[in-house]
Amino acid sequence: MERKSLERKKELVASYKDRLNRSNGFVLFFNFQGIDAFPLSQLRSKIRSTGGEIVVGRNTLFYRAFEDTPLVDHRDIFVGPTAALFAYEDVVATTKVLVEFLKDTFDKEYKEKIKGGLLSGKYMSPEQAIELAELPSREELIAKLLGVMMGPVTQLAMTLKAVPQKLAMVLKAIEEQKQG
Repeated sequence: MERKSLERKKELVASYKDRLNRSNGFVLFFNFQGIDAFPLSQLRSKIRSTGGEIVVGRNTLFYRAFEDTPLVDHRDIFVGPTAALFAYEDVVATTKVLVEFLKDTFDKEYKEKIKGGLLSGKYMSPEQAIELAELPSREELIAKLLGVMMGPVTQLAMTLKAVPQKLAMVLKAIEEQKQG
């Protein structure tokens, strides 16, 4: 019986390490205490839609999985009810969904719910996680970039359109001058 339990714990630790690899070194830990089962399942599905995953686990197993990362110096993360957020696609969008949910659920106390994590394998404080969530999404950045790129193209098109119009006006003026 005990052997199965130990094997299961090893499997869980390995699965957390695998998730960290798949998320390119990103994980964010948060305290889920005070979140009812239904809102938590809604949050999980929103996170899944951004290409992320929430895993609720035991602190000792989380700690064991991340003991070879900078989180080893931040034992306080692994105290109390802990859930891990992994983002496999868009780190900003996934973090934004979690932070918005925590804001809606806990109002001004939402910042205390974020414990910290890793970004590209480096320690990320709760404050840095909130800053990450406030960055524009990938789509917003692409839209801004396209707007900046389209400005000169639009101006060039207007200038090229104006050249024949001005030439036509000059030719018409010359024609009228010769007739007059």
